[in-house]
This record gives sequence, C-alpha cells and structure tokens, in this order.
Amino acid sequence: MKQQPVSLPVETAGHSAQSTKNQLIVEGKQKNFYSTDQQGLIIQRFRVNGADEVKKRSRKVSLPALKNNISAYLFEYLDGYHIPTHFIRKVSETESLVRKLEMIPLVVKVYNYATGPLARRFGKKEGTPLEFPIIEHYYTAGAQGLSWINEYHLYSFGILTPDEFRQINRLSTKINAVLRSLCDRRKLGLVDIQLEFGRYNNQIYLGDELSPAVCHFWDAATEGRSQRERFSPDAENAEEAYAELLERLSMRA
Repeated sequence: MKQQPVSLPVETAGHSAQSTKNQLIVEGKQKNFYSTDQQGLIIQRFRVNGADEVKKRSRKVSLPALKNNISAYLFEYLDGYHIPTHFIRKVSETESLVRKLEMIPLVVKVYNYATGPLARRFGKKEGTPLEFPIIEHYYTAGAQGLSWINEYHLYSFGILTPDEFRQINRLSTKINAVLRSLCDRRKLGLVDIQLEFGRYNNQIYLGDELSPAVCHFWDAATEGRSQRERFSPDAENAEEAYAELLERLSMRA
C-alpha cells in the first residue's frame, strides 16, 4: 500500500535548484505550498492560522503534524485502491511532497448522513443515516464563497467537460466507499467528506487534504452527540482527539 521512494526528474528550464526550491507559491489559512527542484512537484506544509496561534499556542506544533500524518495515511490507503491523488510521500512531520495540480474551482461534498446545511434544506433530522450517499457540487471561485452548482453550469462556464464531470463523480463515489468502509471497521462514522480535484498531465487527481478539516468523523463507539463529535476541528481537546483518530485509523484490523 505504501508508496516506495521514486526517482524524479529535476527542472532544467534555465533555473538552478537554488533559485527554485523552497519558494512560497500559495499561502493558505492552514496550509502553505512551496516550490521544489523536482519538475511538477511541490511541498504542502500544514501550519496553524494566526487566530489559533493566539488561542491555542500549545497546539501550534503538534496539530499540523497530526493533520499531515492523518492526511498522508488516508492518501496512501486510497493509493492501495488505485485512486489517483496528488500525494507522493510524507517528507517531514508537517510536510508532504505532492503533485502540482491545476486545481478545479469545485468542491464535491459527499454526505452519508443528513447533517448541517443538507439537513436544514430538506427538513431532515440532524444525523439521519442516508439510504444512498448524496453528492453535491459547489463552485469555489466566486466572491460569495461556495455556490451550489450543477453540471450545466460547469459545462457552460468551461470549468469541466462532461467526461471530466463523470470522472470526478466516479472518483468521489469510490473514495467515499473506500474511506467509509475503513471507518466502519474502526468504529468510526464518516458523516460527510469534502473533496477537491485538479488536473495533472491531462488527468484528474484528488488534491488538497484528508483530515478532520474536510472529513467529518463521528466516534461510533460512544453515545451522545457531544461525544460523537469529539474529532471536530473546533473541539477544545482537538490535539488529543486527532492523535486518537490517527491511531484508530491506522490500527491493524
């Protein structure tokens, strides 16, 4: 399942390694991306945002490491099911080497339970199990944040081709099924998951991260909503909860 180290080409387009390596490409709220001297590959570094550094100083080292380790484990797990992802390998406690994708301005949300906006829109009781997973699509490049979108918007705006849309839906369904099965065996509930995709060499790859920031996990071994939500990114004991989540996900069954 775990990928072996790979031999990768070095950029030769007139730039030395010294001039291209470790340059900040994108600065995000909780992740930064840096250049490397390997063509088509970048470093994804987890960090704590400014507000969290003030409120939760004791976590600012270990939470990014835990998120990186959870994400790396789940990407490696998906690799065992031949799902194309941007992940290459973990290179430090807070960093992973990933493919540099041309990101698609689309978020795919897959729900296994009626929660949050989905439950409110359709008048369902919070936490109701769904007979079939529900897939929704959101446009991410607008000034108003996420905008609910359908396939005809995607085609008309030139965001995706029909074939790419079908690929993304197939991948989203398979990713959800694989991770949900893993969670079931670990006495965890995969309530919903948020996925982002990009293009690399004209193919579709899963990008971004796979951590409690985008995967809504429940503790199926406990009773009561407050206990089930213990893996929430906003939990006061997030560091402890993330460490337990990583241990449970990666345990041998």
